[in-house]
Amino acid sequence: MAIEKMYMVDMVGSINQFDRISKLVVMTNNFEPVDVLQQINSTNFTLSTNEDNMDALLNVCYIRPYTAHKDYSKITKQIAELIKEKSKYVKSNDYNNQFIWDDGEIFKSINDLYENYSGINEELIEKKNQRDEYERMAQGLDFLSEVDVKMEELNGLSNFTWGMYKISDDNREKLKRNYENIPSTVVTLCKFKDYKIIMTFTPNMLLNEAQKVFQSANCEPIAMAKEFTGTPKEASETLREKKVEIEKVIEQLEMNLKKFFEDNNSKIEILDLSLELDIRANDIKNTAATTNEFFYLSGWVPQGYLKEFKKIVTKVDKKIIIIEKKPESLENPHLTTPTKLKNNSFIKPFESMVKMYGTPAYGEIDPTTFLSISYMIMFGAMFGDLGQGFILALAGILMKYKFKRVNLGGILSRLGISSMVFGSLYGSIFGFETIPALLIRPMEDIQDILLAAIVFGCILLIVGFALGLVNAFRKKDVEHGLFGKEGVAGLLFYLIVLGFILTKVLKVNIVPTPIVIVVLITLLIVIMMKQPLANLVMHKRPLFNTKPGEYFVEAGFEILETLLSMFSNTLSFIRVGAFALNHVGLFVAFAAMANMMNNGVGSVFMYVLGNIIIIGLEGLIVFIQGLRLEYYELFSKYYQGSGVAFNPIALEKNINQNHIEENINLICEEC
Repeated sequence: MAIEKMYMVDMVGSINQFDRISKLVVMTNNFEPVDVLQQINSTNFTLSTNEDNMDALLNVCYIRPYTAHKDYSKITKQIAELIKEKSKYVKSNDYNNQFIWDDGEIFKSINDLYENYSGINEELIEKKNQRDEYERMAQGLDFLSEVDVKMEELNGLSNFTWGMYKISDDNREKLKRNYENIPSTVVTLCKFKDYKIIMTFTPNMLLNEAQKVFQSANCEPIAMAKEFTGTPKEASETLREKKVEIEKVIEQLEMNLKKFFEDNNSKIEILDLSLELDIRANDIKNTAATTNEFFYLSGWVPQGYLKEFKKIVTKVDKKIIIIEKKPESLENPHLTTPTKLKNNSFIKPFESMVKMYGTPAYGEIDPTTFLSISYMIMFGAMFGDLGQGFILALAGILMKYKFKRVNLGGILSRLGISSMVFGSLYGSIFGFETIPALLIRPMEDIQDILLAAIVFGCILLIVGFALGLVNAFRKKDVEHGLFGKEGVAGLLFYLIVLGFILTKVLKVNIVPTPIVIVVLITLLIVIMMKQPLANLVMHKRPLFNTKPGEYFVEAGFEILETLLSMFSNTLSFIRVGAFALNHVGLFVAFAAMANMMNNGVGSVFMYVLGNIIIIGLEGLIVFIQGLRLEYYELFSKYYQGSGVAFNPIALEKNINQNHIEENINLICEEC
């Protein structure tokens, strides 16, 4: 249950080092900037008065927002196209330890490369279009291959224009019915299954009107090579000869393009990474402020990386001023401390389930550990089967390593292991109870299974109450932590009710029933009066934050909701036992159908089908039901999820720590 501590880091340094500092800060992947002017205006950005800080303090009077914005729209499109086209010819290599630091050089290099590429590519596109046009025209002339007439004779008609169209059978019939309205002579050249090829002769003075008619009939024009001579067959052959010549040119251009990308593979990769670094650094600069001599920058840094962060920054600029502050010392009410979860690799995949509900607020308990343990137990208990759990575990491993779905794959594999554990306890493998049960067989001990589910739910709810108390203590929330229905009063009420029920079941009278009833009523009154009691304890006046009448009406409904929710929350966990029984019962149904088939192959098929349906459909239902119990029954007791996730500005590509050190040394050499 770990939320890493955060520090607000304020920096003041020479404006000459601003570009280098901002880029290295991006590479650390551990800096979330905030608006430094808001920090300065809220007096959170403070410098101690000493000789080293004097110049920076004097320059604060001339501070202004950083305004040197850059337009990346054109250059990002260029590098994106270069990367995309390069992937067609060569594989990308790892150049993430090399950067170009000067933004002017980055822009010029990308623009020069793009111009060289576009020169070859535009000629290639032009030749491909010409080749395709020649092929289309040759195919059109093929329809006239049997016509013994010269192309120059057809093209030499002075008063008529000829053309060819592809038309569907239905539209051809429409043309027939409207011949008297068509100012053209129409001749059918070829007939195919669903369409025909027609040839038209139209007087020049009526050409526009005829073209509108053919267009309305959805006639598809066929490109014609009217500039070629000879018979249509000879013209078609000439076109295909020219097409072969063009294909040779295209092949050469393709080779030129491939060589271009082979020669510039590393350069393009380095420029792509350098440009991304420059863009991310500019994002950081946009939150900063500057004077003629200094830059002022503020942001969040996790405690675990703070020492390394200061080491990196001060190595570039030894005179830089760094002030670190805990969130508790900040006075800006509009500033929210971000949350960075810190969990071990086993429970880390379950962070995604927590974030689906909401990110923990800074200072709130991280529920990931409790959720992961309780959810795995619930899923395993509801879906206990050694063989089916093994399939789920394999599916999780496949999703994690094959499809790179790390969180979902990690969750599935762990749920599969839990299912295998409970499958061993139940003595079930692929639905068959052929192995010894280490603990219990659900269908043989139904009452015990349902009772165990209720007891398990009670334990989880009590832990939820306890976690809620810790959160209330951290927030110093006396009203809800001490007197609320999820606080001490609510927990005592729940425990006394459970104890009272237990004594009645065991027929043991430890405390007289009237006393128990009086205590329970007293606790309900305390819950109802939580606001005035909390204000009384904390010496706040008035005791009611709203009108007393409105408060008591609302509090009355809250008491009713408390009684109903405690009862429903507890009984909700009976579904853990119910689904354990349902899991066995569903396979029994498929086994019965397999026996009814009285056929070896058919029975095997039914068993396999049953397992597939159980793993897929019931597995999904159990997954959702477990999530519902976590969200509605448990999170409501202790978790709000109103935080903001730590979102550092960083490169999309992971940069090795050794590469950061290499680039720090390079920058220091330049300095």
